[in-house]
Amino acid sequence: MKVGDLRVFNSDIGWFYNGRLFIVTHIDNNSSAVTINIIDTGFTDHWDRINLLHDSKSVAVKKCP
Repeated sequence: MKVGDLRVFNSDIGWFYNGRLFIVTHIDNNSSAVTINIIDTGFTDHWDRINLLHDSKSVAVKKCP
């Protein structure tokens, strides 16, 4: 996981996060903290990196030629 990764929360997460698209905006190298920004609401939240990897999945982004 790195800054700029686009992910979506899995369907089994709470109602607020369910299916929401987010981008990783900061990773604290001294801890396991990850800062994310929810795309549709602009809400910023902090997650544990391991939990985030478990509760979300990568979103493939098509690259334009």
